[in-house]
Amino acid sequence: MEVLQILVKNMAKKSDIRRKTIQKRLLMSEKEVLEKSRIITKMVLGLQEYQHADAIFCYVDFRNEVRTREIIEESWSRKKTVAVPKVEGDVMKFYHFQQWADLKEGYMGILEPEEACEEISPENENCLMIMPGVAFDEKRNRIGYGGGYYDKYLSQMDGIYKAAIAFENQIYQELPCEEYDLKPNIILTEKRSIIGE
Repeated sequence: MEVLQILVKNMAKKSDIRRKTIQKRLLMSEKEVLEKSRIITKMVLGLQEYQHADAIFCYVDFRNEVRTREIIEESWSRKKTVAVPKVEGDVMKFYHFQQWADLKEGYMGILEPEEACEEISPENENCLMIMPGVAFDEKRNRIGYGGGYYDKYLSQMDGIYKAAIAFENQIYQELPCEEYDLKPNIILTEKRSIIGE
């Protein structure tokens, strides 16, 4: 019973943090989002894991998330395979896409790959996963959007290097977390890198 009470309490806390953090992010001006995203993009491109990767699994930004357009376009120019997520029922899959015209509005209005795009798995690629999140903490704990899509997807994949990108206003000292919650290897903000032990 005590464990259940802790879980329920944590879920309520996470929901509150999620709401407040998204609100903070939505209040950022487009100029601020673009400027900070450019700094974060440079940090991503400077990662050894990015430079050595043949494939980049990356989200398409939505509602004032860190912009990913430059990362995607730079990856194309370096002849890297780019894959973006698509939600299908209660699962998320990644599809190879080669131009912006390959995307259309999907789950929650987020741009997703068309049916013609080919599904690919990071297990078959030398890849870097660039992932979003609503909130993170100093120990790399993450709160997502509540669907658990990345947790489910990455729990089945071993050894993928995961870089989360976020604005500094999404970082907390400590977040409530469960043992099954996913941790990225590194979090990049416009001010710093938070790296795992």
